[in-house]
Amino acid sequence: MAHIFLYTDLSPSRPWLFATIYANLTLLSKFGLKLGPLDPWSCELIPSHMLFWNPVPENESPPPGMAQGMGELSQKIEAGQNILLMSYSPHLLAHQSLARLLRSHVDLNKHEVRAVFVAGRPVCVFEQRWREARKTLSEAVGQAFTEQYRALSSIIMEARREWGENNVTLLPDLSDSPTAGRSDALAQSLFAALGCPPPIVPDPLPRHPLFLDSLEARRLSWALEVRDNAWPKLDERRFLDCLSMMERDWGTAPLSPRKLRQILIREGAADQRTLETFLELAPGSLDCPEWLATQAEADFFSPLPGDKIKAFASALPSAVRIPLRQRYALDASLLSEDQKGLAEALSAVASDETAVIGEPVPPVMLTVLTMTYNHEAYIAECMDGVLAQRTDFSVQHLVLDHHSTDRTAGIVAAYAARHPSIRPVILSQRRPFENVTGLFSRCRTTYAALCDGDDYFTDPFKLQKQVDFLESHPHCALCFHPVSVVFENGEQPGVYPPPSMLPRGVREEYYLADMFQGNLIQTNSVVYRWRFRDGMPEWFRPDLCPGDWYWHLLHAEMGKIGFLPKVMSVYRRHKNAVYSMAFISPIEHHRIHGMTELSTYQAFNEHFHGRYFRRLAMLANDIFADFFKIYSNEGDKTLLDQASKNFPGFACYFLQSLKVVRKKRPGLGVHSGEAQLRSEE
Repeated sequence: MAHIFLYTDLSPSRPWLFATIYANLTLLSKFGLKLGPLDPWSCELIPSHMLFWNPVPENESPPPGMAQGMGELSQKIEAGQNILLMSYSPHLLAHQSLARLLRSHVDLNKHEVRAVFVAGRPVCVFEQRWREARKTLSEAVGQAFTEQYRALSSIIMEARREWGENNVTLLPDLSDSPTAGRSDALAQSLFAALGCPPPIVPDPLPRHPLFLDSLEARRLSWALEVRDNAWPKLDERRFLDCLSMMERDWGTAPLSPRKLRQILIREGAADQRTLETFLELAPGSLDCPEWLATQAEADFFSPLPGDKIKAFASALPSAVRIPLRQRYALDASLLSEDQKGLAEALSAVASDETAVIGEPVPPVMLTVLTMTYNHEAYIAECMDGVLAQRTDFSVQHLVLDHHSTDRTAGIVAAYAARHPSIRPVILSQRRPFENVTGLFSRCRTTYAALCDGDDYFTDPFKLQKQVDFLESHPHCALCFHPVSVVFENGEQPGVYPPPSMLPRGVREEYYLADMFQGNLIQTNSVVYRWRFRDGMPEWFRPDLCPGDWYWHLLHAEMGKIGFLPKVMSVYRRHKNAVYSMAFISPIEHHRIHGMTELSTYQAFNEHFHGRYFRRLAMLANDIFADFFKIYSNEGDKTLLDQASKNFPGFACYFLQSLKVVRKKRPGLGVHSGEAQLRSEE
């Protein structure tokens, strides 16, 4: 029977070992071991499965992403494959939560779990967590880490209790530095614990900041990309090789607060001795290095030394320097202070090099904003639809690829090489909501249009017509039109929104309040009088879903909503679309996305200070009704209880509007299962 391997790394060698695992997928597969679904937000250089180690409270359902991941695990293991999950969580509750989920899962609970731990010096790992962050950690996070890293032995004891002592393997890491480095012997021991022969070790070291000693070098490594934009392409290996060579004379310094390190050393001493006993090490083997115990933390926000920046800029080859300057020029408004300093140094080194590419002649009046992910079959049609627009003003097309795994990024880059109006934003990794904030923060024009990468414009005068409307209706903050809905499954195309859905019928103008009966505006039909020309405010919520509805509302509160009755674009509905299930099975859609949508309604209610609570509560009723049906049909009231707890205002409204019709048969009393839901509205 297949096994589940839970590999937890609590050592400073974790980045190296995770990268080694990822570099040997073929070897692991040959010996019957498959990685579980990776955390989509983890760095691909050192990927992990931390998604499964997010604590889920007892009696609550796992969030949609985790539930989907558990389903994928079930499919793999039922196919006879051994599964490997990797984490670096020091949080005991996270390990207990995952154990509870595995024990309760109908398919996974019958398979043996084998736990593998690599453990090293607690203070070195503690320091590495600070280095991994691109900012200083809050006091609350610092205190939480201190408490967790002074109790690492409890995680091992819990694993032995849960899975059995014979199913728990412990491997010591005696590295005495928080900087990740190569350890061939440790990698061989790890692979042996997983039932595999020695791995092929990555050479050279992964291009990751945790393999750099100095704070200056790590900060300069983060300056390689502006908000994760890896376009235009450059040789990252040469950039980081140059940085590694330069930092040899820069020294190292701790980043974690000395006060917390000393608390960890003092209050974690007993736990460290227990850990050493578990690992069969002599007392003191995992002691903190003297320099790390005593040295004060570096100032994360102090300006980088000018001499080091200039020396690094001078050492960069022109093949790296030119595209890096182009990156900085294209995203000048988003540069960090470190990037501004490096940009200035690069300009001084080679002022004659071209720094601007692919930029339309200013001023640009309208930007088309496109988010795309794995749209290789569609993205060309999207860009062609924008290129076909005939306008008397300049148009820029910002296309953000959220680290696609197919050819989407390459297609976008190829189009940009031929068409200067296309400006790619090719994210080097997936980060939560960076597709929204990364795109919107780069838009500084008077008008903005939206078109997702799997949709397209059909009328070459669409943008001209909508801008003309807004120019002649200055009291309107946005305008939209109906779209043709094309189904990939062969269904007859439709139009959205149908005239019957429009409040008070077809009109030239609508109001903010009209938008609370539902999302009337399809994404690629809207043009905004762009509200965020000066950048994104801190209160903006990029996490809301559906996001486009939120963006429509934010603009509609600035003025009226114009309507042009002609169909001028296509919305493509296919199985990979986020909301495809909403049209196939609304109850299954709500099972997956209902809690998220309730969070969105709650955010709307807070933003508008309760002015539209009743309208939002009526929309929330549909979700509560489906949660009630799940309870009635399946006996599972987890979603209903969770929604009632998290959104009491909407829950109260639902209960007030609920009418139960009880049908009685002669002599039988109440006939169960015939409750009917009806809103009072």
